Amino acid sequence: MQLEIFNFRSGQILNYTDGKETDDYLEIKLEGIADSEAFVTINGGPTTRMDTRFGGTVKLTKRINEVEVVASSQYGDLKLTLTLVWDKKSYKRYNFFIDDHSFFLTDIAKERPKSLFDHFYLAALRKIHQDYGTRFTLNCFYRNDHFPFEMKEFPDTYKSEFEDNANWLRLAFHAYSEFPDRPYQHASAAKLAADYDLVASEIVRFAGEKTLTPPVVLHWGMARPDAFGVLHDRGVRVLEGQFLRAKTYVGEENPPSRVADVGYFYEKDVTEYLASRYYFYDRFTDMFLYKSVMTVNLVKTEQVQGILNGIIANPLCNMTVGLASHEQYSFPYYKNYQPDHVARLGLAAKTMTEAGYTPAHFADGLLGSTAWD
Repeated sequence: MQLEIFNFRSGQILNYTDGKETDDYLEIKLEGIADSEAFVTINGGPTTRMDTRFGGTVKLTKRINEVEVVASSQYGDLKLTLTLVWDKKSYKRYNFFIDDHSFFLTDIAKERPKSLFDHFYLAALRKIHQDYGTRFTLNCFYRNDHFPFEMKEFPDTYKSEFEDNANWLRLAFHAYSEFPDRPYQHASAAKLAADYDLVASEIVRFAGEKTLTPPVVLHWGMARPDAFGVLHDRGVRVLEGQFLRAKTYVGEENPPSRVADVGYFYEKDVTEYLASRYYFYDRFTDMFLYKSVMTVNLVKTEQVQGILNGIIANPLCNMTVGLASHEQYSFPYYKNYQPDHVARLGLAAKTMTEAGYTPAHFADGLLGSTAWD
């Protein structure tokens, strides 16, 4: 006996472009193959048949939907259950996170400027926000491995200013520190929990509850599957990685195309899907996975618009776009300083804005959409 759906897969995130949407449901058509003598139903409803092919409609009415396809014949019943996500009232939006923050925290703790935005880095991010509405999530280390500093040294005198800007500027856990590389690839759940809670408590102390947000990525995009419960318990529902063709350093041109890396140990079935569709829902962990379309510090300025325009034109992945970069490339005292890094951040935001995208925090709602809230 055979039973297969070939136009949608379990874990797929669907929106109005995939069917007929109303306020109450998203109606889609499933197509597949089954033994020609089998009677096929979709959620108990009939289907049309042509030899081994079948098709039928189903209405998705919830955020997470279980769709049951049953093929019945004299040999017995064969059942296939798909988990499909309805991205209700979807709209084109983009998320922008920046990793590895400790430099601006170190500078401000030592210099004690009157305002956070007297610091060149936060002033630059605010200018991008003012120009394009961009919302940033700054993923933070507890310890600065380049200069003597720990997050506990940051004063709480800027707390109200952080909170006043929390609608667009948020802070999140990233790791205890930058080194060693891949700190949670083989770490225990207890280690991840301890580091997460340490960083989160410090952020709340000096920046307030409104500023703290669940991260959508861990340092190096790595954690053991048995540690996902730690993240889930702390409100994490989204994880970003590179998965296939993962670049691991500036200047790497041709990473192995079929090697799954920087992606939380997911198997090739999922990583191959993410390579073309960019978003996936894992029903076993209740996590949304996504692949950012660009890490700004890994591309040249002249490449930014071309890469983004290619994604914007791709209907398979252009509804929710993830952008990323790393703090240290903006700082002149960093050994790998990129003088045009801040300009690249602005160019990426400008390109998305001119294409009609709305800035969002993917940690909110369903990848930034609050239609289900």
